[in-house]
Amino acid sequence: MLAIYRPYRLPVLRTSFVNDLWDSGFFGDLWQGWRDLPVQEPKVEMTENKKNYLIRAEFPGFHKDDIHAEWEDGVLTLYAETRDEKWDQDESEGWRSIETSAGSYHRSIVLPDDVEADKIQATLKKGVLRLTLPRNPGKVPQTREIEIQ
Repeated sequence: MLAIYRPYRLPVLRTSFVNDLWDSGFFGDLWQGWRDLPVQEPKVEMTENKKNYLIRAEFPGFHKDDIHAEWEDGVLTLYAETRDEKWDQDESEGWRSIETSAGSYHRSIVLPDDVEADKIQATLKKGVLRLTLPRNPGKVPQTREIEIQ
């Protein structure tokens, strides 16, 4: 079973005291504005079949060199970072403009233990990253009952 790990999502505050504190005038509009900011993360679709886990992630405007994928201890991490700088000037009118922008995405996906890490394949085409993570059907995830004392 596939599970999405989102370390940068805001936690849901379930305690009414904490909610009341944040919603009161104690922090004013600062909290409301920060809470409503969109979370920057790539859109990811995941499917699985008997042979593979298939992951499709969208990185619009990113180039191949800007995107990194890493597998470690059952966690697939997708990371992308881009920086852009635009110069515009008109010597005759005596002005110059420099615009810089930067953006990054980070997404981690926890997968079962049956992935064959050395056979993972990835392709990027038109800002869409496709990963094929082969499964080893003979590798059974370890389970054991834990005694509760």
